[in-house]
Amino acid sequence: MGIKRGVVAIGVVVVAVAGVAIGGYFASRSTAALAYDLQETLPKMVSAFGSDARVVEISVGSSDVYFQVIGADGRLHIRDYKVVESEIEAGTYGYNRETNNYVRAPTALESRGAVLKLGQIDPGVVDRLYGKVGFPRQASSATLTGHSWFLESGVSPDHQYVAGYDGSALRRARSAVPPDPNTPASTSAPATPPKRPNGSTASTTTVLRFTTTISSGRATPRGVDHARRLLTCIEHARGDVTKIVACQSRFAP
Repeated sequence: MGIKRGVVAIGVVVVAVAGVAIGGYFASRSTAALAYDLQETLPKMVSAFGSDARVVEISVGSSDVYFQVIGADGRLHIRDYKVVESEIEAGTYGYNRETNNYVRAPTALESRGAVLKLGQIDPGVVDRLYGKVGFPRQASSATLTGHSWFLESGVSPDHQYVAGYDGSALRRARSAVPPDPNTPASTSAPATPPKRPNGSTASTTTVLRFTTTISSGRATPRGVDHARRLLTCIEHARGDVTKIVACQSRFAP
């Protein structure tokens, strides 16, 4: 099954992803009771791949946790713990906990960027960081790449933070999106907002609906992974046209 279309509308992303799903069904009106977090999933990853597995990326969402690690076999193992809605019978819905798994060869940049091991990550670090910056677990996300966490929240869309992998050196972020393991680090100076002739800063244009189409004859795990990053980046842009264009450029096919 390929990815045919992803639609972002006022912060909502709809995307079909191919994968291997395992898990049980739960009838519930809310995902809060079923939500995965780092404290639950990190020990499972250590059990599955060992404490020496190298971390390419860990992304903690409101109810989902996404891992990319390089195992002892030298392969990139992508595991996505998530909660999805499913229909039990006509008109009755519940939520299902699923674990999607993909395996592929890592890129050269992913291999070079995997500098931490699973055993070095504290399962409670994200919750501690959320407490320090005042982010609720729901509507917030934390992404670990390299040595650093990137934090953002829908309740404070203009505030992003970065911190060391152990929670140290917490500070405001200079970028509005988390770094991508497949994008080389830039050494150029940060861009400044455009200025109008009178010297005032130009306003930001925001759209309430944006549609992007991703087509493929036969989706590969790497293509699914790439499309997921694009849609996540666009969702985080929250309607800001400049950021959406940057996402499209950054994750171009």
